[in-house]
Amino acid sequence: MSIKDLTSMAEAQVELREEINNRLLRLQNELSDYCFQCAKCTSGCEAHKLLELEPHKIMALLKRGLIDEMVNSDVIWTCMSCFKCRERCPQKVSPVDVLFALKNLAVMGGKQIPGNYTSMLQSILSMGLIQDVQEVQTRDMKTRRREDLGLPRVSKPKDASKFQMVLTKLAVEKV
Repeated sequence: MSIKDLTSMAEAQVELREEINNRLLRLQNELSDYCFQCAKCTSGCEAHKLLELEPHKIMALLKRGLIDEMVNSDVIWTCMSCFKCRERCPQKVSPVDVLFALKNLAVMGGKQIPGNYTSMLQSILSMGLIQDVQEVQTRDMKTRRREDLGLPRVSKPKDASKFQMVLTKLAVEKV
């Protein structure tokens, strides 16, 4: 079900909105109220190119206090956590942090986490990457590695335990 369908008769949830804004203040020292809907975050969003995630609309719904509608939508799970929205925002607002908070609210509310999302997180925690570096087959059925193509090695986090700790903290931190 899309967010648009869910917002037709919704009431604002001011308390949850304030909790998410407090999280933004702790993480980035910014508020969602600073978003003026320029859509630069959406123009760089990798998930927007493939799916229906529009970070600027997420920020608009947060400003209106329509938290349950976002938590009950599958669109929050489509974020690829590339952090481009944070980098591109002229107001330094972070839609990705809002999406993390919404995901945490969904989990705390007993919502089912999509299976692919769980397996991706497990992969990141275990090896530092979404998937291990793959060998590919060319059209002439030869197997190629990155080194064969002159590409640099893919680096993994230097301190895996610190990386895992930070990622786990982000994933389980309450709103």
